Amino acid sequence: MKHYFDFDIREYYKNLHLSRNLIYLYTSRLLMQVAIGALSVFTALYFYEQFNQSFTAVMLIFAPLYLLFVVLTPISAMLIRHVGMKKLMIIAVLFHPFAYISLLFWETNQTLALAGFILFVVLYRSLYWAPYNIDFAKFTNKENRGKQMSLLLNLSEILLTFTPIISGIIIASYGFDTMFIFSTVFMFLSAIPLLFIQDTREEFSFGYLETFKELFNKENRPLVLAQFGDGIQTVVRIAIWPIFIYLLLDGKYVAIGVVTSLTIFLLITLRFVLGDLEDRFDRKKLLKFGSFLSTTGWLVKVFIDTGFEIFVADTYHRVGRMVNRLSFDITTYDQASDNGHYIDEYTVLKELAVNMGRGFMVLVSIWLAATFSITATFIFAAIATVSMTLLHREVYIQ
Repeated sequence: MKHYFDFDIREYYKNLHLSRNLIYLYTSRLLMQVAIGALSVFTALYFYEQFNQSFTAVMLIFAPLYLLFVVLTPISAMLIRHVGMKKLMIIAVLFHPFAYISLLFWETNQTLALAGFILFVVLYRSLYWAPYNIDFAKFTNKENRGKQMSLLLNLSEILLTFTPIISGIIIASYGFDTMFIFSTVFMFLSAIPLLFIQDTREEFSFGYLETFKELFNKENRPLVLAQFGDGIQTVVRIAIWPIFIYLLLDGKYVAIGVVTSLTIFLLITLRFVLGDLEDRFDRKKLLKFGSFLSTTGWLVKVFIDTGFEIFVADTYHRVGRMVNRLSFDITTYDQASDNGHYIDEYTVLKELAVNMGRGFMVLVSIWLAATFSITATFIFAAIATVSMTLLHREVYIQ
C-alpha cells in the first residue's frame, strides 16, 4: 500500500511530457478561466439582483444558454472539416467578450443587453467546446493523463483561488461593470496562445438529424446518461449554489468571495496526489468512490444554516467532486481518444448530453424551488451524480 502513496514531486514533474500544443492550448484556457472565473460565482447573482431576486428569472436566462447549444453544436461540428479546430476556437473565443460588453449597456436597454449576452455566450460555447475537447484529448498522453490533468487543473485553481476574493472586493467597491471590463480584456488575451497550436482537422461524419439519432442510440446510452447527470449537477453548482450562498450571507459579496477562495485553496495539494493515483489505481473504482463523496456532499448541503457550515460542507463536497471530476474527465478523454477517427463524434455526443442535462435541470429547478425549496435541487443533484458512474462502461461510436 505504501507504494501507492509515496509521492516524489520531482518524479511527478519529470514524467509529465507536456507537449508544446498542450501548453499553448491550456495557457489560453487559463486566461479564459481568469476572465470567466472572476465572474463564475457572481454571474447568477448579477441577474438575481437585476430581476428583483427572482429565482425563476435567473433560471429562464440560463435555459437558452444550454438549449440553444444543443441545437447549434452539430452545425459547428460540421464546420471543423472546413475551418479547422484552431480557427474555430479562435473565432469562438473572440465572441465571448461581447457577452460582457453587452451587459455594460444594461441600464440603456435591458432587453438588448440580455439578448446580446445570451447570443454571444451561445456562439462561444457552440463553437468552442467540441474542438477544445478534441484537441485536449489528442494533446494529452493517455499513460500520464491523470498527472497532466492534475497539474493543469491545479494551475487553474491557483489562479482561481484569488479571483473570487478580488472579484468580491471589486464588485462591492466599484460594481459589476468594472468586473465586466476586466473579464473582457482577459478573454481577448486568451485568443493569442491559440495562434501557436497545431491546426488539426476532423471530418464529422454524422448529419444533423443523424447526430440526434445517435444521441438516443441504445449503444451510446451509458455515455449519454452519465454526461446528462453531470450536466444536472453542474447547473446546481454554478447557478443555484451561488444564489443559496448569497441568501445565507445576506448578499455580502466579499464574504462570498472569501468562502469560495478558501475552499479552493484547501484542495490544490490534494489534487496533485490524486492525479498521481489516477494513473496507478483502477479509474473505475475511483470514479465510483468520487461519485459517493460528491453525492453525499450534495446531501450535506441541504442542512446548512451558517457561513461556517458553508465552508465546511463546500470543502467536503469539493473534495468529493474533485475525486469524481478528475476520474470522470480522465475517463471521458480516454474514451474519446480510444474512439480514434470517431473522436469528434464521441465528443459532440458528450457535449450534447451535458447541455441537455443542464437545460433540463434549469427548468426542473424552477418547479423544485417553487414547490419545495431551493435546497431540493441539492437532492436532485445528488441523485444525478450517481448516474455519472455509468461512464465506466466504454462506448465506441460506430
